[in-house]
Amino acid sequence: MIRPALHSKRGTGPHSLLFVHGTMDHSATFQPVAAHLSPGWTISGYDRRGWGASRPLADDQTALADHVADLIAVATRLRQPVLAGHSYGALIALAAAAQRPDLFRAVVAYEPPIPWLPWWPGTAPWEQLVHDTIPQGPAATARALQQAVLGRPALGTSDAQLHPDGVALIREMTDPTLDKPCFDPGTLHTPVLTASGSRSLPHHQHTALHLARLLPAGRHETLEGADHVAHATHPRQFAELLAQSTTATPTPTR
Repeated sequence: MIRPALHSKRGTGPHSLLFVHGTMDHSATFQPVAAHLSPGWTISGYDRRGWGASRPLADDQTALADHVADLIAVATRLRQPVLAGHSYGALIALAAAAQRPDLFRAVVAYEPPIPWLPWWPGTAPWEQLVHDTIPQGPAATARALQQAVLGRPALGTSDAQLHPDGVALIREMTDPTLDKPCFDPGTLHTPVLTASGSRSLPHHQHTALHLARLLPAGRHETLEGADHVAHATHPRQFAELLAQSTTATPTPTR
């Protein structure tokens, strides 16, 4: 099976980091975060299937489980990295750590969407926006979500450029498996740092906060002044979160 390509920059120290990007994103957007980490980190990333360089790897059947399998396959090439997942990528990271705790030192999960937890609304605003705009076509859906997330119109992008992102966006946001639990927080013993922005939507903040309380080795941090795209707007603070993750001692696989 073809898997996404892994890109790594080897550091001089013992710490390894693997970024997992969210929806409407790609691995290169973490470069400003990586720039704030010490040279000791080995930093890796990959474009998830359907996005960036891995766009051709997705098809109509691609679901959450495929992204989890891809992440596990990528991680086997690294030495027990810290997983840094943003949004949908954070959900993938948590599910992968639950399946293969031996592979990961820790997880940093920034605002994971977890519809099956009680703090996630039955109809979340961005999910509803996607459903409402599907009849207008993939490009319109992608443009509408960009504006909702960024708080302003996304300029300089044509419908032709947005169309493939819209296709991948609709595929991920309408995946029926998202409503089914993909990990048990009470049995995920890998150290997990959940995080949210002080300016993020309330359900993003509440889900991240309460998830940390369910996890045996969980804790939560708030990035002051940040919203959902903190890795782009607050890269230094995001990097500080990642550095904190190395203070936790990995729990042996049971």
